Amino acid sequence: MKKKEIVAYFVVLLIIFGLATFAGYQTAKSNPEQAKRFLSQFSSELGFIKLLPPTIIFAIIFLNNSIKAFIAMILGLFFGLAPVFFVFINGYIIGIVVYVVGLRMGLKKVAMMLIPHGIIEIPAIILACSYGLWLGKIFLKRVRGERISIRSCIDRAIHSYMRTVIPMLLIAAFIEAFVTPHLA
Repeated sequence: MKKKEIVAYFVVLLIIFGLATFAGYQTAKSNPEQAKRFLSQFSSELGFIKLLPPTIIFAIIFLNNSIKAFIAMILGLFFGLAPVFFVFINGYIIGIVVYVVGLRMGLKKVAMMLIPHGIIEIPAIILACSYGLWLGKIFLKRVRGERISIRSCIDRAIHSYMRTVIPMLLIAAFIEAFVTPHLA
């Protein structure tokens, strides 16, 4: 796994994330009532989390993000489709949230709710998905007949994930559970 290659995948996924966020925002802007219903349904399903103690919220956030990022990374083996989809969907949903919550609370408040943890969490997720794209490329090479050990590549991706992504997600979850509520 070459750092340049991972950086290139990271940049591509970051662009996809940005475009998806913009698309989600524009969709919500053109269909505000539908976006509000979507967000209302989404929040009603997860509303119970706000009532839990911060340590439990921290654990839920960390486990949710780390499990989903890991799955997206591993499913990248199948031509890199899952990581791209995962990044796109997350960006799209964030765009909807920014628009709808921004109407209610203002964009400054939304920024205070997202930026402190998002500045770490989003790159961590995108990095995990970058490893997934790399695994997809490895799988494609294997399908084309190159003699590559898929297992050793998975091990390298998991090692990088554990060494880099997990600590980032821990920090982001801590900020989201303990710091963001005070800032927002």
